[in-house]
Parts: sequence; structure tokens; C-alpha cells
Amino acid sequence: MEQNIQKKFNQAQNEVRLAIMDFIINEKRPFNLETDGFGALKNIRLSSEKDFADITAELRAKDGMVVDEENNVNFIYPVSALPTNHQVKLADGRSFTAMCAIDAIGAAFTFHQDTEIHSVCSVCGAPIHIVMQDGTPVEYSPKDLHALTFTLGEISNWAGSC
Repeated sequence: MEQNIQKKFNQAQNEVRLAIMDFIINEKRPFNLETDGFGALKNIRLSSEKDFADITAELRAKDGMVVDEENNVNFIYPVSALPTNHQVKLADGRSFTAMCAIDAIGAAFTFHQDTEIHSVCSVCGAPIHIVMQDGTPVEYSPKDLHALTFTLGEISNWAGSC
């Protein structure tokens, strides 16, 4: 199974993914597929609401986003619209919560910019701080920091396992 979520989707699907992420980050709330919908996304090149509906259906089918029973996009890798212990500040000044600490690190690659991460260890509760520059951790604490990850294909709904 492909590890890079962006490679699971085509250009138009990734454009919608990023637009929904930007909406969640900018509005500080979940994106609702019905009430926000196609009209709420800025600068996407889709021709119709049907294209939007087809793409969001594909994103859901391939676990590209997690939608609740009220049609709120609560998770869209790596962004969580719900509060978590994994705070990410982007170089452009925006901030959001990531689904997990590994996703917070991945935000540097998703948004193609430097990031600063404040998180907590899920085992002991110790604070974690990471600065990513040009895709590399240049500052981190604690100094003996280790990250564990798993193959996404081992579980069907990775968003619920962060």
C-alpha cells in the first residue's frame, strides 16, 4: 500500500484535499460537505458541484478524509478539525492541530513550508518540541526523542488510530 497519501489521489482530488485543509485551518472549524460545500473553497478549478461531490466521495472511499454523521470533515491528513495535543505552526503564520505527532511532522511536506510543532508524548505526557526546516528536524526536545510509526495498510481507518 502507498505510504504517501498524496499519491493515492489525482491532481484534482489533491487540490480539493488542500482546499478543505486550508478551510479548516483558516476558519478554525470542521468543513461541512453540505453547508460549506463547493462554494466555500477558494481557488479550485473544478467546473461543477458534481465534480466536487464525485471527488469528495472518492476521498471518503479511499480514507483521504473522515466525515462524521453530520457531514463534517473532522480529519483530513494531516489536519484535525477537532482539538488534539499536536499543535503545528506553519511558516506562513497559520496554526492547526494535527491528527497525531507523526502527522504534525508530515505537515512540513504537505504544506511545503517550515513548521514548528508542540506536542506531548502519548505514553508519559512529556512535552515535545520540533522545528522542521526544509523537511529536516533542526531542533527538537527532548534530545532523546524517538518516533514510532506503522504501515498505513495495516488498519482500515487510520484517522481513528492516532
